[in-house]
Amino acid sequence: MNRSIFILVIFLLSLLGFSAITVDRLRLTAVKWLPWKAKIALPEESNVQNLKMENYQLRTQLDLVYNWLSSEKYLADQVALFRTMGQAPDVTKRRIDEIKSLLQKKAMAALGRVIYRDPSSWSSTCWIDVGEENNRSLGQSIIAKNSPVISGSSLVGVVEYVGKRQSRVRLITDSSLKIAVRAVRGSVSEREIALLTQMLGERLKKHPLKQTLLEFEKTLPVRWEDGYFAKGEISGTSGPYLRSLRPTLKGIGFNYNFADLEGSSRDLNSGILQERDLLLTSGLDGVFPPGLQVGTVTEIKPLQPGAYAFDLEASPSAGDIADLAFVYVLPSTSD
Repeated sequence: MNRSIFILVIFLLSLLGFSAITVDRLRLTAVKWLPWKAKIALPEESNVQNLKMENYQLRTQLDLVYNWLSSEKYLADQVALFRTMGQAPDVTKRRIDEIKSLLQKKAMAALGRVIYRDPSSWSSTCWIDVGEENNRSLGQSIIAKNSPVISGSSLVGVVEYVGKRQSRVRLITDSSLKIAVRAVRGSVSEREIALLTQMLGERLKKHPLKQTLLEFEKTLPVRWEDGYFAKGEISGTSGPYLRSLRPTLKGIGFNYNFADLEGSSRDLNSGILQERDLLLTSGLDGVFPPGLQVGTVTEIKPLQPGAYAFDLEASPSAGDIADLAFVYVLPSTSD
């Protein structure tokens, strides 16, 4: 007995000396042989799963087409505005180029299914069923380290490990993932509301609420000008072991102290941050392309004496990330 305990202790201690690569391989092997892998789905379950995947793909394609049309409409309106005002459309062209670049990445995205979530890191990571084999079948490296993972137009996380058939995703609700974002007001948030309204209308079909929804859609403001304000950094709150009842993001360092391509610097009290502002990736972290939706500001912390930036709380744009069944993987920005 003592000899068995001694061997077990030596084995456990030896695990501490494994490299990160070896640990990742061990985790990947464990994920491959989890119970979900051995379970044989019934035909009915398989059909339901396929229908869910097709439905998700169709909704994402609707989102893609709507954003293409929105960007073209935005461009046409802004060019006309600049012509009447005699201004150079440098800012508009740059922003449209960013929108089109993001949409092109979405068109190349690979669809993945969430297959496992470790209870010990429930709000930090998840595994999806795409990897190197999918890259070979696609003929290009889409699933790679630092590939952004999205649901619709909302950021979910980033790929941090790629296996043969599975990949591990670091979620935005994890405290270790820092994302550079910017507060945006105006058309971008209005387009999101209009898109969600249209999607809800498609689902309601002949429901009595359909007419009410159509009347609401007519009242939505139509503007094609965005206001870009405070910049900062946002991360999750990490709730391992237990599923968070309300996923929350925390933001720090939000200010507009320095001029940039969007305009001159602004004072902290000049309305650079408001509740319900949409937080978009700014691209300053070098990992995520600009324009992905991260969250909506729900609370702005009081500015402390002598402080030079705001802290805030936000709700993820992707909703309850724990309930996501399918996601899309975008090509890595570094590639």
